[in-house]
Amino acid sequence: MDKTAWFVVTLCIGLLGLQWYVTKDAREQEAAAAAAAAPTEQVAPAEATTAPTENAAAPAAPAPTAAKPQEIATLTAKDSSGKPVSCYHFQDIGGSISGVQMIGAAINSTKADMQADVLLNSNPVQGIGTLLFGLSEENAPTFDTAQYSVVEAQTNDTQVTLFAKVGELLIRKTYSLMPLQQGDMTIDGNAYALNLKVDVQNLAGATQEAKNWGIYAGASQQISKDEFSRYTYYVRLEDGDFEKDSVSAFNPWLGKKKSRIYEKDCDKLEWVGSMSQYYATIIKPEEAAGNNSYYAAPTHFALQGQEEEAEGVEMALGMPAFSLAAKTEVMAGGQKSFSYDIFAGPKLNIMLNDMTDEFRMIDRVMDYGILTPISYPMNWLINLFHRWFGNWGWAIVAMTFVVRGLIWPLYRKSYVSMKRMSLLQPKMKELKDKYPDDAQKVNMEMMKLYREYGISPMGGCLPMMLQIPIFFAFFYVLQTAAEFRGAEWIGWVTDLSQTDTIYTLTALGIDLPINVLPILMAVSMIVQMHMTPATGDPTQVRIMRWMPLMFFVFCYTYPSALALYWTTTNIISIIQTLIIRRVMPEPKLEKLKAAKKGGKKSFFERMMDAQQAALAEQQRRVKR
Repeated sequence: MDKTAWFVVTLCIGLLGLQWYVTKDAREQEAAAAAAAAPTEQVAPAEATTAPTENAAAPAAPAPTAAKPQEIATLTAKDSSGKPVSCYHFQDIGGSISGVQMIGAAINSTKADMQADVLLNSNPVQGIGTLLFGLSEENAPTFDTAQYSVVEAQTNDTQVTLFAKVGELLIRKTYSLMPLQQGDMTIDGNAYALNLKVDVQNLAGATQEAKNWGIYAGASQQISKDEFSRYTYYVRLEDGDFEKDSVSAFNPWLGKKKSRIYEKDCDKLEWVGSMSQYYATIIKPEEAAGNNSYYAAPTHFALQGQEEEAEGVEMALGMPAFSLAAKTEVMAGGQKSFSYDIFAGPKLNIMLNDMTDEFRMIDRVMDYGILTPISYPMNWLINLFHRWFGNWGWAIVAMTFVVRGLIWPLYRKSYVSMKRMSLLQPKMKELKDKYPDDAQKVNMEMMKLYREYGISPMGGCLPMMLQIPIFFAFFYVLQTAAEFRGAEWIGWVTDLSQTDTIYTLTALGIDLPINVLPILMAVSMIVQMHMTPATGDPTQVRIMRWMPLMFFVFCYTYPSALALYWTTTNIISIIQTLIIRRVMPEPKLEKLKAAKKGGKKSFFERMMDAQQAALAEQQRRVKR
């Protein structure tokens, strides 16, 4: 061949080589896509021949990332009536859920400029389902920053499949909506849940060891500034025991401030997550065995739709260590699969209780503490009345009638006791005048009067003591139940989870909201106080007179549902008092008949005898 022919051949070879080099990345992406879309042979993990490193399988050189995460897919879930209730937004960075939209749940229903839907996990760059590498207490973990792509052949209205090459690994994530129908049972809570399957395959010619990996469960924070940050926790179910810790766990009063918490010696983690006042995000592994670590850290980010910052907490579940066999000419690289159920939705007690097949004991996020035996029935009763009336305000009123009806016998007995106690006041005053300088003698003589007339000094306090735990049980129900968010009652009460402000007075730069229900509550308490017989010494009477003001201050800035409950309680008590006055005969102060000799004494009589004996013994010691 002449020089021209050699030149042409050399040029062609060079152009072919240049084309091969330029299209190298494209071919790798196509091969990865094919591997992600097609099932690969499952290879058992090889035995580790050397001690695994802290982060052996983490990408040494992550794939290029976009300047800002981009939304690449969405999934919309519907309840059993066909109404859309949640929408999952997927981003390319980390192949994860950037946010879960609560369709129809406004950030703040009382403000026109905050009508956007609640978006869970709205602020963090990391999405739910992102992989973490190098979990430890000493250093912050590394998040998967690879840019994932959609596998179109495996993506539809109920499923999204994403893939990326992360270092020497091919990672495929499949997010699937969970079915609402399971046999004959409909589980509406599954509209807020989906399954995540993570497939990890080795593309290298050497065994890959993975240790201290984790999967991000998301972050929780206040939805709006009107909510309470103290209800923001990171939670977990460890071998059947529910545990929760607030943001204060990272900055304890005593001890060193922590930038993160990493627990790696848990017994068996069934699920972990984070929760705010009304919402929770939970991630649950298919198999609890082997999941014995979690990671939690405090976060600060802007409230949704506002510039104000709030405290939050993020959570991740540690993954069991695993090994992937090397890829060979005749066999695909080792593959490992993990399956997780993810819940991201409202804390509705009845709904969560129906989800225990998929998320065992997830209803424990409604944690009411020691008042759980009272709070759970109250929550169930309110939901029952809501199904009947279709209005949460009237459901609260109906539940209050039931509670007051149950304690009616005690209230009636208490009123009679207080009335008889008030009739005894002149005799007690005579004792104080007779023994002005001997308090012990006065007490002994008072005990004789109580026993002689069959009056219990604690009889009038029992209903009040019983109402206090009921009040706080409902307080806990109210503070964590998403049912009342945006729930109207009548007229000016447009959101039972907020104060019922009708007008705001501004003076000297101070805004004073006018809240109607707390005012009605205080007025009804004053009326009830004046209808109740006065007992005890003047100091106790004065303290009781101040109680309406105390409750007024306590409830003034709290949600209107609480003031509605207490106002209804007061009105029912007034009605019950009127019934007692009109129907029952006026109590009289009569001495009890002498008990038969050898007769069995009542508990009250035994208590009076013991107290009188103690006073007598004390007096004898003083005389010595």
